[in-house]
Amino acid sequence: CDWLPMLTLSLAVAAAAENEPHYHNGKLTRYEIGPPSVLLSRSDEERLSSGKPVMQAMETGIVGARRLLMVQDIAAPPNVVMDRIMDLAHYDKMVDGVTRNVEYNREQEGGLQRIKTTYDIAVLHMKMRYFMEHEYDPEKRCMTFHLDYSRRSDIDDSVGYWYVEPGAGRASSRVYYSCECKLRGWVPSPVYNVRALPPSARPLVSPALSGTAPLLSRCHGPSSPRRC
Repeated sequence: CDWLPMLTLSLAVAAAAENEPHYHNGKLTRYEIGPPSVLLSRSDEERLSSGKPVMQAMETGIVGARRLLMVQDIAAPPNVVMDRIMDLAHYDKMVDGVTRNVEYNREQEGGLQRIKTTYDIAVLHMKMRYFMEHEYDPEKRCMTFHLDYSRRSDIDDSVGYWYVEPGAGRASSRVYYSCECKLRGWVPSPVYNVRALPPSARPLVSPALSGTAPLLSRCHGPSSPRRC
């Protein structure tokens, strides 16, 4: 692609640094812990009942940002699904494009867990690093995430949301995933076209938790200030 060298240069102007603060304290509105306010149409429900996910990519009004929404029914109980989602250390084996995800801080405040990790991404012949803070409420079966702005990331901003609710069957769940990401510098439109990208390229669109199909496929097995 003739735009790839330009994108690589744009992302490489200033590398990620754990000892330097990010360029700002957040441009995108963070998601809130709690159930989603998503209305699904009859056709959406039919698609979900056939085993297919419902996906939407939406403009947000912020230049260089896109929001992704995905809903999918999984044949596994909610505790198993959330266990896979929160298995951050093994995202390199479950999420397309993630080569490493290492925890560097963990705190507990009441029932809320805060976990900070370093993501290394390899996609489209490029490598990126960013630092993410996850907030997880096990009782509400919800996790939100946003950049750790005390460290400098290769992406401009990213926020996201996971929520799992019990499905129609005893061992089934409905999973909601939404995220919004803003890359630094000029970004060609093909990069933001989720439907046109192979799974390995999707970290550019949803860097925190992308290529979610492999992660959710692992759920099939024995149990052991915004909403989307």
